[in-house]
Formats: sequence, C-alpha cells, structure tokens
Amino acid sequence: MDFALTGEQEALRDTAAKYLADERACADDDRAWADVAGLGWLDPELGTVELALLAEQLGHARSPLPWWAAVGLAGPALHAGGRTVRRPATLAWAEEGSGPGTLAGLLAADRAGGCVVAADGTLTGRKVAVPHAAQAVDLVVAVAGPDGVELRLVDGSARCARCPVPPDRAGLDPTRPAATVELSAVASTPLVPAPAGAGVLAQIRRRTLTLLAAEAVGVASRALAWATGYATTRTQFGRPIGANQAVAHPLAELYGRIETARSLAYRAAWSVDAEPGPAADRAVAAAAVAGREAATTACETAIQTYGGSGFTWEQPLHHWYRRAWWLATFDGTVSDLRAELAASLLDEATGQDAPGR
Repeated sequence: MDFALTGEQEALRDTAAKYLADERACADDDRAWADVAGLGWLDPELGTVELALLAEQLGHARSPLPWWAAVGLAGPALHAGGRTVRRPATLAWAEEGSGPGTLAGLLAADRAGGCVVAADGTLTGRKVAVPHAAQAVDLVVAVAGPDGVELRLVDGSARCARCPVPPDRAGLDPTRPAATVELSAVASTPLVPAPAGAGVLAQIRRRTLTLLAAEAVGVASRALAWATGYATTRTQFGRPIGANQAVAHPLAELYGRIETARSLAYRAAWSVDAEPGPAADRAVAAAAVAGREAATTACETAIQTYGGSGFTWEQPLHHWYRRAWWLATFDGTVSDLRAELAASLLDEATGQDAPGR
C-alpha cells in the first residue's frame, strides 16, 4: 500500500503554503474568503486528507478565517442536506445547563437541550459558545426533536440576534471568537432529520477534530522553525546556542514528536473517509491527543529557546501559543480524549464495538 501523497495533494499543499505566506492572505475579510473559494478549498470533491493538508498550512499561518468551522462543523450537515459550503458557516450545538457543552456530550445524551423547532419550522432557543458566529452567514443548529437531534439551517438573512461574548470571556485566541446566539421564532430549513442526526453529528466531530489535529501540527512546525532558526543564529560565548545539548536535544525530540503527530493526523484523515465508526473514532482521538500535545510542547520549547522573551505579546510566538492552547481545549481536554480512546480500545478488546456508530 502506498502511503505517499499524490502529486495533486502535494500541489494543493504547496499552493496553500505559498498563498498563506502573504500576510494579506491571513486577513479575516470578504476578500480572503473569496480567495479561499477561488482556490478550491471549499470544493465538495475534497476528501478529509486534502482538507487536513489545508488545515496544517492554515495552522502554520495562524489564519483567522472561519474555514475550519465551515468545512468541519457545518460542512457534513450541509452536504447531508444536499447543499455545498460556499459562505462562512458554523454549527450551534451547546446550551447553558445542558451538560458539558461538547459534541461528545451531545452525542452521548442524544439530545440538543432546550432549543426546539415549532410546527411551522421556526426555531426558538439559546445557543452558547458558537464558534465564529459573528462571521457565519449559514448557521447549522442542533435542535431537539421528538425522535432525537435534528439539524436545521438558519440563513444569515433571518432575524437572529448574535450576542458576542464579553471581552473578559473572549477566550485564549482572539482569532477564534465565540458568541451566544438567541433564536426567537427564527425561520429555518431542515437539513438532517432526527433519525440520521446522530450519525451526521458523529461525522462532524470526526472531521472537525481531525482538521484541528492537522492544524495543531502546523502550529507546532511553525514554532519549531522559529526555535531552530533562533538557535542557529543567536550566539553566546562565541558560538550558536544550538551547539549546546541543552538546547539542541529538546528541539530534536520535538521534531520527532511533530512527525508522529503529523502521521497520526493523516492516518485519521484517511480513516474518517475510509472506515467510519469506532476505528475512525480511535484514529481521530489518537491524532487529536498527539497534535494538541505537539503544539503546546512546541510553543513552550520555543519560548524556552528564546529565553522566555517569546512569552510577551510583542513576540509572534505568543500568539501561536494561544492558538495551541485553544486547540488543546476544543471539545474537551487531552485527558478527556485519552479516556475516550482507552474506553474504545477496551470495547474493541472485549468485542463491544458498535459498527456504524
């Protein structure tokens, strides 16, 4: 079996890296979104491996675009409803007082809290911590139906009050904003009925965690590049600081950690499309753990290499560190993912896997 990237995949990755090297490409505006669409990054023909290649480059550049929310959180629901991703989009699922507020918690509970759909298709309820809600034109909402969770689409032209989270609760990474969304008899369109809602939500979680694992690899590789560059140019006592084992060995170990995380991320990306179910869940959990730990460790090692100066706001590394910690806490912690992976492995060992979950 050939595990190498195809020529088309390499071209996609290299084109993304070249485009994102331009600082103007990392703006969060309509022009940047139009560029993304023009480059084909929203095409429904792209598999999860191709999306992961793009996510890694977007993490390397710390792009503020809501691309990951559109193709990861909203994309599977839109595709299931016969639509394509063309505009900024996101998923609203968490509610105050309805459990942990994670996608995993929603799947375990098989309910969507108090947000309900009326007989005329209008939605009423309140969703919290909605990623990129202020930028989203299409809002996919998880609502409680008589047969479980269903997914419905709220168009951006509908009257929907989006309440930004106060600045003191803005989160670790300002480029990953969240907002509270108030829905009061807002018109909606059905995307995924309740019997199929849980399966689509599971696929949303797999794809999103995989893309963020690949993004974490991009963050880690950027931090490593900064650290190695500094270690080879910063001199002390007449020689580069990278000549000291105390500096060189942690960077070498970090390289190995990042390559492992990259391999697991692309294994998960392949698995999401090729073997959905418990096997894909295990691959995704392993990739998410490795990617998150690689990103935080890389940024911390780079900060140490810079002698602590990398921790200041003036140093770009500080902002990548914030992205790494945001990634480390999305939809649960590393400990949560480890526990999930351990439980799944035990189920596999005892023959309790549930195919098609």
